[in-house]
Amino acid sequence: GEEDARGPAAPGSVAERALSAAPRNQRAFQKELAKVLRESDVLLEVLDARDPLGCRCAPLEDAVMSRMATSKRIVLILNKIDLVPPENAARWLGYLRQFFPTVPFKASGGGGGGGGGGSSRSMAAASAGGSEAFGGEQLLQLLK
Repeated sequence: GEEDARGPAAPGSVAERALSAAPRNQRAFQKELAKVLRESDVLLEVLDARDPLGCRCAPLEDAVMSRMATSKRIVLILNKIDLVPPENAARWLGYLRQFFPTVPFKASGGGGGGGGGGSSRSMAAASAGGSEAFGGEQLLQLLK
């Protein structure tokens, strides 16, 4: 509505009224989140590959896209791709990429695997459960 267009800091806005009724620690969190978002260029939203939609925060995405500077970017990170079948990960990537750039990701499983998955590795190989990280190089290239 009209109140939403004024942004979260506008006197009398829906957000301000909600924050005034919220517990003190929630208000502090909301203020800190707003500060971080104002100062950031990119929002990295980490989604668990086992339940990407359950991890997604559409209200936050909407707020960043509609109320923040148009230069802000959102990048989705589909994490833990090694814990789902490769075909499921591929389908989720296809779906999520309709909205924002999306990177498949698997953190190192210990053992000093490092590096971060270059383009020569396939997502299927990462999903096979190796101990090396996957997706770091792709993410760095996307952020350049």
